[in-house]
Amino acid sequence: MPDQYNQSENRVEEKKQQQWFFEARLNYFVSEIMNRLDIDDTDEITMSLKRAFQACDILHLPIHRNFKRVYRFDGEKMIADWKISGLACYLVIINCNPGNENVAKAQLYFAMNRAFYK
Repeated sequence: MPDQYNQSENRVEEKKQQQWFFEARLNYFVSEIMNRLDIDDTDEITMSLKRAFQACDILHLPIHRNFKRVYRFDGEKMIADWKISGLACYLVIINCNPGNENVAKAQLYFAMNRAFYK
């Protein structure tokens, strides 16, 4: 009997995680993440985005539900940006350079709090 209960509990938890992935909301801008983490190198963020796309692809997570290319006016000119989900935010940050102290702190925060599941 305990095995059946554990299997059922595991299926419920798996279903919750899948539902969370598919109901992801695009709440963050990559440019804002760059500003908060003091990342000036656009090549670094581009590489991080590519790795995040690759992770989604390997895990069969729909990229279009987690990343959306947008264009914003910054007061002077039109800039290209990304609107991303919490999961995408997590993937981008863990793929950034931990040599940046702010990035390292954000990576530790995610590791300690598993904040992307909340």
